[in-house]
Amino acid sequence: MAQIDWTSIMNGQQNQQRSKWSGANIKFLNVVRKNDEKSLEAGRDIYDEIPSISIQWPGGDETVRALQESDKHEHPELWAAFSSGMGEVQSGMPLKEWTRITASALHELAYLGFRTVEQLAEANDDVRRRMGPLSQYIKEAQDWLEAANGSQAQVVALKESLEREQKRTERLEHQLEILMQRIEATEGISLERAPSEKKRGRPRKQGE
Repeated sequence: MAQIDWTSIMNGQQNQQRSKWSGANIKFLNVVRKNDEKSLEAGRDIYDEIPSISIQWPGGDETVRALQESDKHEHPELWAAFSSGMGEVQSGMPLKEWTRITASALHELAYLGFRTVEQLAEANDDVRRRMGPLSQYIKEAQDWLEAANGSQAQVVALKESLEREQKRTERLEHQLEILMQRIEATEGISLERAPSEKKRGRPRKQGE
C-alpha cells in the first residue's frame, strides 16, 4: 500500500494559498465600529474594536474585512507582530472619539495602554500616580460616564450634536463667503445687497 506524505501535501497547499497574496500589501488592524444594540441599551455611543485584515494590490482598491482564522496561519509573522501589541479586543467609547481630550494627551494615553474612556475611568490609585498630569482625565472620564449613564445622557448627547452642527455651519458660511468673493471679482458687482432691496419711490422733482 502506497504511503501518503501528508506533510508535503499540506506544505504544498500552504504555499499555494500564500501565492495568491503574492505582491499584495497585507496588514492587520483594528476597525472601530459602533455597536447599535449596546449603544441603545447604554443610552450613549458604544464602539467595538474588530480585528480585521487589509488587502491591497499596488494600484488597486483596498479591501478590509473581519479577520478569519485562516488569515493567522497564512500570515503568521504579521499576526505575531499584530497580536503582541493588540491585547484583548475592547468595547466602549474610544478615546480618539472623545471630544474632551487633546491630541497630545491622546497619544500619551495610548502609549500607556488606554484605549477607551471606560478604561481611563477605572484607573486605580497606583496607575493615577504614575500618570502624572494625565491623571486629570480620570476624573473627567468618570464624570462623563456618570452623566452619559444617568438622567443627563440626552443633554450630553444634544450638546455634542449641537457642537458638531455649529462647526458644520461655520464651514458652510466660510465656503459661501469665498464663493461670493469669487463672483464679485469675476462679475464686478457687489452681492452685499440684492437689487430688489434698493429704495423705491417717485423721482424727485427739481427744487424738492
